[in-house]
Amino acid sequence: MPQKPHSLEYTKELADGRVFHYTCNPPSMEVLDRFNIKAIGDSLGCVDPREILVIPSEVYRNHGYMVRRDDLQIVSEHLLRDLSRSYTHSH
Repeated sequence: MPQKPHSLEYTKELADGRVFHYTCNPPSMEVLDRFNIKAIGDSLGCVDPREILVIPSEVYRNHGYMVRRDDLQIVSEHLLRDLSRSYTHSH
């Protein structure tokens, strides 16, 4: 049974180093695909699969961000915004 989306509104580093991140401002699927970010919201009961993302830790590192528990949610939002901007400017 899918969980209610509001119970998934958080950001957490997974055991393998990837980051589970809920966002209400997701980038396009093109951006997600380009950076190997998985959209899994549909499998968890969200209307838009892009609401819940699994972001590889190397995406953070490659764009100058650190994965730290204290500010992971805001850093993730900044990263997604930067990825969208860089993709938009390159196309």
